Amino acid sequence: MRTRNSILALAFGILTAGGAIAQDRPAKQDSADKYRRCDLQVRMFDGYCFASMIDLIANPELFDGKKVMVVGYAHFEFEGDAIYLHKEDFLYGIGRNALWLSLSSSSEARKFSECQDSYALVRATFKGGIGGHNSGASGELHDIVSCSSIKKRRE
Repeated sequence: MRTRNSILALAFGILTAGGAIAQDRPAKQDSADKYRRCDLQVRMFDGYCFASMIDLIANPELFDGKKVMVVGYAHFEFEGDAIYLHKEDFLYGIGRNALWLSLSSSSEARKFSECQDSYALVRATFKGGIGGHNSGASGELHDIVSCSSIKKRRE
């Protein structure tokens, strides 16, 4: 009887320990899956993915060549057309928190004058990598379709 109980206890221990070891770790979500929602958004936003400045700067390879909508602080000037993560990034010249706005001419900049020095929604095609004047920005927006100023939620 004692031997039988010992064998049962040993078998139970092995089964319990085996079950603990055999548990699979949850699969880590890769960045491509995380941003797959972008491909779904293009149906909702006329072919554009609504991405944050942080998404574009941190994961340029996932958005390279995609049509995006992005919100940031827009400023237009000679050799300084860019959209910044925050107004303070513009005021303090933190270009790595910006995307270069690639305009073909100064007349195109006048077309977007409503956005000057305001938070704005820009629709354009994203090009990943360092760019802009003196390679000061963390990416580029080209083929800009629209730039519209957005209002504060509260005064």
